[in-house]
Amino acid sequence: ALILGYPVYVYDNSPEKQNSKEFAKNRGNVVYLTCGKNAGLGLGMASVCAQAYYDQYPALVFFDQDTVFNEHTLDFIEGYFSNNIDFSENYSAIQFNAINFLNVNEHNEIKHFKNVSLAINSGSLFYLRNLQKLNWHSDKYFVDCVDYEFCLNSQIHGYKIGEFSATPGFDHSSEQDDVVYDVFGRRYLLRAYSLNRIVDSTTASLKLIFKASFYCRLRFGFDIVKLLTVYIATQIFVRTVGWFFKKRI
Repeated sequence: ALILGYPVYVYDNSPEKQNSKEFAKNRGNVVYLTCGKNAGLGLGMASVCAQAYYDQYPALVFFDQDTVFNEHTLDFIEGYFSNNIDFSENYSAIQFNAINFLNVNEHNEIKHFKNVSLAINSGSLFYLRNLQKLNWHSDKYFVDCVDYEFCLNSQIHGYKIGEFSATPGFDHSSEQDDVVYDVFGRRYLLRAYSLNRIVDSTTASLKLIFKASFYCRLRFGFDIVKLLTVYIATQIFVRTVGWFFKKRI
């Protein structure tokens, strides 16, 4: 990103390791942010987006540390932003991924864009003026449901969220710690989370369901109920009979 001339914002939740701080120290196009401890994704997202907004950038594309991208990804997203500038009026974010990426010559097809109610943060292009009106991401969520709470907040304030599913060079799978399970001929990527993470995810989901109900967003709340049900069922599966279906490499 730096070689291509893009400004980079880094929020470091592990400042004691010094890696990101040392990397950013002598690079003028890097803005390094931290609060000195792991304060969670909500605060980190709010910090980088707000800083970029007050530095007068119209948009910011966010990647988790385990998301792979390349120059084609960045150039494509920048071009998409420039060619669809009217999205900044009605959208809070466009999530870019490669779910339907098959051919580099097909990624401009309009069929790969749709409006969605739920989107993850990594790969999302945020329209910063609209995020400022939403009061950024919520720091009341640590990791789980930070992205979904943002989606609900966007709905409440009348903003749409889009998804473009044929982004070149985008990979949100290979750096994950998922394990391959072959269940009756179907392939699933799953992982066992710690008990603390399961409790955090469940608590955050229930809090989000309550908020959706309070604002009469019953469809949204039902979607979170479904995701939570699948999540809990998956964690039970990988801890019980999952070993039988685990793919040996």
